Amino acid sequence: MKNTINLSTIKEFILTNSLHDNVMLMLHPSNYNKLANSKKNKSKLLRISGINIIADDNNEINENEIDVLEVKFN
Repeated sequence: MKNTINLSTIKEFILTNSLHDNVMLMLHPSNYNKLANSKKNKSKLLRISGINIIADDNNEINENEIDVLEVKFN
């Protein structure tokens, strides 16, 4: 993904890929921080359209990319 990551691009990504609450999205830490800081409540917990957004703490995601992680329920 080459676009700048913001609320609009994440919502579009979720809709385009028909994602549901059985996944999480992982963002580069700088993208995550910009998105978290842009929210009115300044919470570090991000949930958009029912999907949790987390920061990549392992340096696996490039800036301005979104990774989809499957969530497995027991």
